[in-house]
Amino acid sequence: MSFQKIRDWTDLVLKILSIAAIIAGGIWAYYQFSVARTDIDNIQLTVSTEQKQYGKETRLLLIHIKPKNIGKSLVELGKTGFIVTIRSIPDNHKQGIIDLEKLPKTYEIDLMERFKDGYEMEPGVEYDEVAALVVPKNAIYSIKATLDQGEDDEVDHTVVTRIE
Repeated sequence: MSFQKIRDWTDLVLKILSIAAIIAGGIWAYYQFSVARTDIDNIQLTVSTEQKQYGKETRLLLIHIKPKNIGKSLVELGKTGFIVTIRSIPDNHKQGIIDLEKLPKTYEIDLMERFKDGYEMEPGVEYDEVAALVVPKNAIYSIKATLDQGEDDEVDHTVVTRIE
């Protein structure tokens, strides 16, 4: 084979490999941004409680609010909008469905007051923010955490707990 033929074949192979690489890159980009949607915020929020003996007729209610960034990109929240709302459920409520949102607010906490520079959530990391309240024993509470992500987008989680 002459040098010219080797150069022509090498040039052809390089052009075919370049076209294949461009196609593979396009498929990867389509998958990342259209199918997997790695460019959007994806926050999972859970709330759990625990209680400790505090006084003879009171308990220390510890509320664990755990936001987790299950997305692939950094999420930066504003300076407001991480609200924990506690509502007391009366023990004399008649049988049937209880609309928890219509109950009066007992306590409301804005967790963003702790973070003056905003709140950043790294991808794949679960955070644990704790709120502590002294409450009377033998009470039932509805606890709702709401995380405002802006642009009319929020995530929330509600739990009901009995203080014994």
